[in-house]
Amino acid sequence: MDPNVQNYLYRNPQFYELAYPETNDETPMMCRRMFSRYLPKPPRSILDLGCGTARDLDSLSKECPDCWGVDYLAEVIGFARKQRPHLHLQSGDARHVRLDRTFDVIMSMGSAFMYALTDTDVARTLETFVAHSHPGTLLILDINNAASYLGGEHFKPTSELRVDSPQFTAEAHSIYSFNRRQQTLARRRVWTIAGQGKVEDFCEYRMFFPAELEHLLSERGFRVAGMFDNMRLQETDLCGPRLYVPAIFHP
Repeated sequence: MDPNVQNYLYRNPQFYELAYPETNDETPMMCRRMFSRYLPKPPRSILDLGCGTARDLDSLSKECPDCWGVDYLAEVIGFARKQRPHLHLQSGDARHVRLDRTFDVIMSMGSAFMYALTDTDVARTLETFVAHSHPGTLLILDINNAASYLGGEHFKPTSELRVDSPQFTAEAHSIYSFNRRQQTLARRRVWTIAGQGKVEDFCEYRMFFPAELEHLLSERGFRVAGMFDNMRLQETDLCGPRLYVPAIFHP
């Protein structure tokens, strides 16, 4: 992650799941569909790079006994450890972390891979995937779908978010800019938080097109098994705003 990123929810992880609830366990359920479709048997080990509060890992740990999570921000890991002490969690940079072992599944969800802004960052992050893979490892990426921006209809210059709970009440107004030449998406967001006033944050993301991503992965030994713009893993023309990519490691 770019150290210049300022995200209020990353610095206050106790509010993250209130702002982005998954009442039906949507992301872990999608992962389970991929396990069933692309693995010969249920995984016995999972690594989540950019695990955040480790909500996804917590759910998946019900069936998988060996779940590890790494996140760039120490405060996020500190929060996750208190909430989910049964998981193996540590702070680390996805470009450089080495755990000296491999996993049946590697996940990079919630646009975490998109924080690799430069070609060097992308290459180093991909090498981290390789370093923790063995033949047959399933890599799952969840990122923005740059292809959906080609026609322009999916690019929204602004968005609104409201969180209304006893623990956290806030409204956020976001302004986006899309740099087509550099393939980057920037978000400037202003929070109006009850009891705190206004707080600004900023994030920048690398955008990946489907064919580009498939080429990058194949160069490192990952065979893309599918690309989807929906969590049901149904085949479409990839016009949706998200891209879910399962890839199998065959060095």
